Amino acid sequence: MNTYVTLEALKAPSALDITGTGDDRRLLAMAEGVSRLIDRYCNRRFYVARATRRFDGNGAPRLLLPDLVRVDEGGVRTDDAGDGSFGTTWDAADYVLLPMNADPEGGGAAARPYTSIEVAGGGAKRAWPAGRGTVRIAGEWGWQRRVRYEGRTTGAVADASAGEVKMPGVSGVSAGHTLLIGAEQLFVRESADGTLKVDRGVNGTAASAHDAGAAVYVFEYPAPVVEAALLHTARLWRLASGTGDSEGGEAPDPGARAMLGSYRKPALGVG
Repeated sequence: MNTYVTLEALKAPSALDITGTGDDRRLLAMAEGVSRLIDRYCNRRFYVARATRRFDGNGAPRLLLPDLVRVDEGGVRTDDAGDGSFGTTWDAADYVLLPMNADPEGGGAAARPYTSIEVAGGGAKRAWPAGRGTVRIAGEWGWQRRVRYEGRTTGAVADASAGEVKMPGVSGVSAGHTLLIGAEQLFVRESADGTLKVDRGVNGTAASAHDAGAAVYVFEYPAPVVEAALLHTARLWRLASGTGDSEGGEAPDPGARAMLGSYRKPALGVG
């Protein structure tokens, strides 16, 4: 669950200039659809998702991966015996994530994901075992892990089913933002008077209770991706409302495509 552009940005005077709330749900759904369109166009995801994924081993030292942010401790396992047991655990010293200076957790504008994993060498492990689905990697996948601190909750999020987070006085959170509290991601559906209506445990994370005063972070995405999502969502909205003069489609409009050009990669699958 994710959008690259918020409801507030879409409704701003410089964009769609919408003051009412009657179309908020529909507009947010359109923004989510455009965000997934951007993922498909670029053949990658810009949000962070937790997952355990399997890959075909190639019998070589290096294995290509979808965009990877981090690997869990003990998160690399291989099925050396070919029996589906994944009995071999790789220590962090057994492999190297590449490119070496990608730094997807650094938070900087130039940070980018890891795109391959290589056997470190010098030990007993020499290559990724050849075979269908013999490599299993657990971690966080996406372009980069970039968050900003937004504040703290004023009340406890009592259990995993609670659908509200209270942050009175915080103005930097809008519908369409994805929050990080502890290890849980939450998608904001509504934001009014310091009360956030949220979807819990999104993007592969687990919903859990949080104490009052828990730190709240907001995920951020590359500026060109945000602007492309804003541009194309606004275009489709105008088209749907009969005020636009261009057609929608399965690819972003020319302006959005220009912004996304440097992020697009060959269609090898979106991780």
